[in-house]
Amino acid sequence: VDIFDGVYLKSPKAFTFGPPVVASIRKAFPSDDVVIDLHMCVDRPRRFVEPMAEAGATRFIFAWESLDVAGDQTWAQAAIEFAQTVVNAGMRCGVSINPSTPVEWLYPLLRTGLVDLVDFLAVEPGFGGQQMKEACLEKLRRLEKWRRPTDLDIAIMIDGGINKETGPRALEAGADILVAGTFLFGHKEGLAFGVKELMSSTNSAQGS
Repeated sequence: VDIFDGVYLKSPKAFTFGPPVVASIRKAFPSDDVVIDLHMCVDRPRRFVEPMAEAGATRFIFAWESLDVAGDQTWAQAAIEFAQTVVNAGMRCGVSINPSTPVEWLYPLLRTGLVDLVDFLAVEPGFGGQQMKEACLEKLRRLEKWRRPTDLDIAIMIDGGINKETGPRALEAGADILVAGTFLFGHKEGLAFGVKELMSSTNSAQGS
């Protein structure tokens, strides 16, 4: 679930849901088997941690670029402190990075084990229908290579510009999870056909 507050992305059109909607989703699907991931593109994300935990969110994915870095903190220190806040609230923690952010900046945070998912934004956040930025696949490969020799349980997600052509390439680069929006919901044959087409293309790429 994308949570945009109309402030962080500097556009009133980039405005989606708040805790009441998340609570309604959890009420409709109370089982813990239903994972509610929140991609938080919000200003001052710390204020949303407790409300989203109380609403029943499973994972709080914060935007690396949204952090408030205080005093002589490094960005990584601020990220570690924030991730601990999310975990202490009873949620799993993920982190997203914009296309221009080097993935290597995340490594100190990832080594703590507080984060179990990295979400690569392959487009500028806030607006659907954009084409995937090719440089994001190389960043993804670097993280997958870094992750491989560790014992860290970190899933790699890619979000933006995913379709039947780019999805298989993202999986080959090391992605575990694909997030597709426009390709599915804007598919001329309808959502169900779009899902089937994307799954067929990715299954073929994986040899299954």
